[in-house]
Amino acid sequence: MDMVERCRARHVIGDLFSRVGEGAGRAALVTGAPGMGKTSLIRHAQELAEESGAVVLTAVASPAERDLPLGVVSQLLATAPLPSGLAAPLPSGLAEALTDSASGPAPAAAKAADSLYRHLALLAQGAPVVLTVDDAHDIDAASLQCLQHLMRRVGALRVLVVVGERASGGRQGGSALTAECLRNPECTLIRLSPLCAQCTERLIAEHLGDDRAVGVAPALRHASGGSPLLLQALLWDRSAERLTETGPPAGGELFRLAVQYVLDQLGPDELRVARALAVLGASATHDCLDRVLRLPAGLALSALDAVGLTEAGRYRTEAARTTVLEGTAPEERAALHRTAARVLHESGAAAGQVAQHLVNAVPCEDPWTIPVLREAADQALAGHDAKAAVTCLRRAYDTSASARQRAVIRVELARAEWETDPGAVRRHLGELMDDRADGHLSCGQSMTLITYLLWFGRPEEAAVLFADLDGVRDELPGELRVRLDTMHVWFAYFYPVLGAHEHTAASAEDSGLGGGVMAVDPHSDGALVLSSLLSQGPTGGALDAAERLLEGVVLHDPPVAPAMAALVSLIRAARLDRAAEWCELLVRGAGPRTPQARAIFAAASATVESWLGNFELARRRADEALTLITPQAWGVAIGLPLSAKVLACAELGDIGASAECFSVPVPPVMFQTLPGLHYLQARGRHHLSVGRYQAALGDFYACRDLMAAWKLDVSVFTAWRVYAAEALIEVDSPGRARELLTAELAQPDPGSSWLRARALALLERIDSRFQEPTSAPSASAISEPSEPSEPSEPSDRTRAPARVRGRALSPSPSFPPEPEPDPEPAPERAIAEGLTRAEHRVALMASDGLTNRDIAERLFVTPSTVEQHLTRIYQKLGVRGRRALPQALTDRAGTRR
Repeated sequence: MDMVERCRARHVIGDLFSRVGEGAGRAALVTGAPGMGKTSLIRHAQELAEESGAVVLTAVASPAERDLPLGVVSQLLATAPLPSGLAAPLPSGLAEALTDSASGPAPAAAKAADSLYRHLALLAQGAPVVLTVDDAHDIDAASLQCLQHLMRRVGALRVLVVVGERASGGRQGGSALTAECLRNPECTLIRLSPLCAQCTERLIAEHLGDDRAVGVAPALRHASGGSPLLLQALLWDRSAERLTETGPPAGGELFRLAVQYVLDQLGPDELRVARALAVLGASATHDCLDRVLRLPAGLALSALDAVGLTEAGRYRTEAARTTVLEGTAPEERAALHRTAARVLHESGAAAGQVAQHLVNAVPCEDPWTIPVLREAADQALAGHDAKAAVTCLRRAYDTSASARQRAVIRVELARAEWETDPGAVRRHLGELMDDRADGHLSCGQSMTLITYLLWFGRPEEAAVLFADLDGVRDELPGELRVRLDTMHVWFAYFYPVLGAHEHTAASAEDSGLGGGVMAVDPHSDGALVLSSLLSQGPTGGALDAAERLLEGVVLHDPPVAPAMAALVSLIRAARLDRAAEWCELLVRGAGPRTPQARAIFAAASATVESWLGNFELARRRADEALTLITPQAWGVAIGLPLSAKVLACAELGDIGASAECFSVPVPPVMFQTLPGLHYLQARGRHHLSVGRYQAALGDFYACRDLMAAWKLDVSVFTAWRVYAAEALIEVDSPGRARELLTAELAQPDPGSSWLRARALALLERIDSRFQEPTSAPSASAISEPSEPSEPSEPSDRTRAPARVRGRALSPSPSFPPEPEPDPEPAPERAIAEGLTRAEHRVALMASDGLTNRDIAERLFVTPSTVEQHLTRIYQKLGVRGRRALPQALTDRAGTRR
C-alpha cells in the first residue's frame, strides 16, 4: 500500500493507469473532506481512460440508495458495453444475484461479486477498464462487498479501480474500504489535504495568469482554507479586475452555494456546532460551545477546519458565517443567542459581548439582562458606536416593565440617538417632559433634557427646568453644579436675550466652574472660556486659554462643546486664520466620531472658511455637515451650515444652489439665536445676488438691530455693512453706503481680507460713479476705530416682545423693517427708458465691449449677476445681443453716457 499526498495525486493516477495498460491491475482509494477535490481527481481518471480508448464504468453512491442492494453495481453495469461473444447483456450469475437481491436481503452477494469480477475480465480482454465509484461512504452493503472483492483481486486484470470516499464520514462503509486499502499491496491511498501554496498559485494561474496569481494567492488561500471547491467559487465570483492583493474577496453567490454544499455533507453534530459557532462569533471558545450545545465540540471543530470553513474556531470569511446563519431557522438562532448570552454572563464576559446576543435573542425577562444592556450601551457610546448603543437600549426599553425604569432608559436612548440622528430625539421630548413632571428623572437627566430643548427651539421650557434646578443648586453634588453652570453659559451664548436673563456672567469663584483651563473636566474648561468671553470680551487671557484648551483636547478625542467654546473665542477675537487651522484639525480627526460631532465640526469649518473667502472649501464643508445629519435634525442650529453654504454659493455665482437652501424649513425661534443672525446675513446676500435690493436691505438692517439689541459688537458679524452698502449703491443711496463702508473699515481687521478689499472697491466705485471728491479712507484712518453711530429704532412690527415668565424675549426679525431712506439726493442721471440705473450701467459697459467678468470685477458683483442684468436688458430693449446695445441705447436716450 502506497500513501500519496495531494501534490502527486494526478501523477499517481496517470502512473497507475499506465501499469494497467501493461497488464497489472491497480486500485486507488481517494479520501478527503468535502470539497477537497475527490470528484475532480476521479474525473481526471475517467478522462485519461476516454482519451486512450479504455472502457469506462462509473457509479456514484448516494444516501437515497444506501438501502438498495447492489445499487452501485447496477450503475456500473448500466454504463458497461456488451463484451464480444456474449449473447446476454449480463453474466447469468450476476443476473441471478441482482434478481435475488430485489426480493430481499442479498444472500448471493458473494456470487454477484464473483460474477462481476468475471464480467470485468471479459471486458478487459478487448481494452483496459477504468471503474470509478464516487461518494463510496454512502454505498450499499452488497455493492461494498463486491467492490472489496474486486479490489482484492484486481492485480490479475487490466482494470483500474478508483474509489472516492469522504474522510470525515465515519460510516462503517468508509472504514471498511480504508482497511481494505491499507492491507492491499495493489491499492494506493491518496489523501487530499488542503491546497498548499504551490498548488493554490497553479490553480489561480489557470484563471488569472502567472503574474496575478503570485500576488493574490495568499489571501485567496486563507479565505478558501485550501479547499479547491471554495477557491474555484471565489475565482468564479470575482472577475480578475476586482481581485487585489490587499485582502480576500468577500465571496458572492457561487461561494455561498459552495459553502452550502459543504454544509450539506456534514453530519448532524458537525452542523449544530457550525451553527453555534456562527451565532457566537468572536465569543466562541471550546468551553462556551460545549456549554451552549451540551456536547463536546472538539471533533466537530476539527471537521469544520478540515473542510476549509473555519480556522481555530473562527470562520475564515464573513460570507461563510452569513451562509450558515441564513440556513439556520430563526427560532433556533434566537434560542442559541439566548443560551449564549446566559453562558457568557455566567462566565463573567464583558457586557458588550453578552449584549450582542441579548439583542438577537428571544425575549429574555431575567432581571440581569437590563443592567447588562445599559452597561453595554454606555461602553458603546464611549467608543463612538452610537448605533450599537441605540440597539442595546431599545431592547432594554422593550424588555422593561417598570415606568421609572423605562423613563431612565428613555433618557439614555435619547442620548444615544442624539449622536447618530438628533432629529430622532424630537419624538421623545413630550414623553421626557412627562417623565420629569412625574418625578422619574434625576437632576442630571433633567440637564440632559435641557440640551435637547434648547437645540430644538424650546427655550421657554428649558428656562423652567433651569429655574427648578437653580432652586436646588446648593444641594447638588459638585460635579452636577459644574454641569449646571456650564449649561447656563451655553444658554446665555446661544440665546442672547433669554439666556442672558437666566445667567449673569459671574466670576469663576462664584460659580462652580474651575479656576483655570486644563482642569480634569474639559466641559468645565470650555464653559470657563466661554463665560470669560461673555463677561469680559475676547481678552488676551481668554484667547490663550482657548488655545490651551484646543491643544489639550484635539489629539485626545475632544468633546464637542469645549472645542466649540474655544473656537468661538478665537472667532470673536477675529483670529479667523487660527480658527480655520483648528477647524481643519478637528474635521480631519473626526473620522471615528459619531455623525453629530462630525457634522458640527464641519459646520464650524464651513462658517469660518466662508468668512475667510475660501468659498469652494466652505461649500464642501457645509454640504458635508448637511449630509451627516439631516436638515430637520439640526434644530435651531440649521442656520450655521445653511448660511455658510448660501454665502459660498452666492460668491461662486451659483445662484441656483444658493436659492435651494431657502427651501429648507427653519424654525421661527431660530431668529432669537445666533444661527438666526448668520441666516439673516446670508439671506440678504442672496437677495443682493439676484437684484432684490430692498429685500436685501431689510435683512441687513435686521442684522443691525439684532446686534444692537444683543449688544453684540463682533467684527466678523458685520459683513452685513459691506453687503448693505452694495445694495444702497444699487438704489442710488451713496451717502448711507459711504457711512456703512467707513464704519466697517474702521473696525479692527476681522481677518477677512477679501471683505475689506470689497469695501475699499465699493468706496472707489461710489467716488467714480457719483463724482464725489472724497477718496477712500487712508490706512491711518482705517486703523483708528471710530465711534459707531446709533442704530435706528426698530419698527412697530418688531418692538413688542414676547413674554415668558415675566422676561422679555428678543423680537423675531422674520419680517425685518424696511430700509431707511437716504438723506442725500442722488445725482441726476440720464437713463434709457425702462432700464434701472444698475441695468443702464451694465448696458453701457457691455456696449463698450467689456466681458461679463470684466463688468463683474468693476462693479464688484458676480458674473452671474451681470448675466441676469443683461438678460433683462435685452428683453427691455428688444435686442438679441450686446452688438445691438450701442444703437439701442442711442435710440432710447438720444445720446450715450
